[in-house]
Amino acid sequence: MDAQQLISEFLSSDHGAQATQALAAQGINADDAQQMLSQAVDVTHAHVQEQSEASGEEHTGRNFFAGFAAGLVRGDGFFKSLLDGGEGILTGKVTSALAERMGIDPGTASTVAAAATPYIAAFLKEKLA
Repeated sequence: MDAQQLISEFLSSDHGAQATQALAAQGINADDAQQMLSQAVDVTHAHVQEQSEASGEEHTGRNFFAGFAAGLVRGDGFFKSLLDGGEGILTGKVTSALAERMGIDPGTASTVAAAATPYIAAFLKEKLA
């Protein structure tokens, strides 16, 4: 599946609607939310395509560890914590892409990524299952 098809499917899905609502709760208008979510899904698509390759992202390890540690602290268990670590990596990639591609300040990009990434991950989990 190409990135454009994945973006369209996500934006028209329940997960896409929920992500748009989550961004609206952060004060982001619908048009900007659609652009941000499109960029986030595009980055996610690229990440899934390249997941077997070593990442050049310097913060990847830190993002993984932060998600992994947070899961352990919450008592999620080892395997659930590994999934949280993977989502941490994806959140970091989405943050970087939003800041670079859309010129959004890193703080806002981080907030958007934190709000949107769980919906994108859930969508992909359903799609790939």
